[in-house]
Amino acid sequence: MMPLPFGALPIEQVRLRGQRPAHLVLISQVGALPTESNPVVIADRPAAYRWDWIRGLQACFWTHPKVYMARHVIDASKARPSALFLWDAVNFKGYDLAVLPDPDSIDGPPSQWRWRVYADRWMRWQERAFCQGEAAWS
Repeated sequence: MMPLPFGALPIEQVRLRGQRPAHLVLISQVGALPTESNPVVIADRPAAYRWDWIRGLQACFWTHPKVYMARHVIDASKARPSALFLWDAVNFKGYDLAVLPDPDSIDGPPSQWRWRVYADRWMRWQERAFCQGEAAWS
């Protein structure tokens, strides 16, 4: 069985009791985020992780171009979160994410589809609001 990313176990335990985090879950690809009050999960290694705990939750990948791992975004999306976002912590840019099969691969069986991450850039006011801790994704 694949491991959970660091910090996901408390979320999974809450989910097993029928509850959920009250706030956006931050999934860090840059290590610890000690100043954040939201739940933080660390997925900063290329290893495969279990993502079933994310089903129905809103989550934001906290990353930057040198450490971004699309594999984690694709795998997390297959667990059907309610929404996925990305925060580029170096360039202070936010994105709504969608993961869809590559159109050239959908003639084959789903197990052979190639997946692509599509990113829609946030408006500047949303990025400013995110920096200030406001719900820019609502």
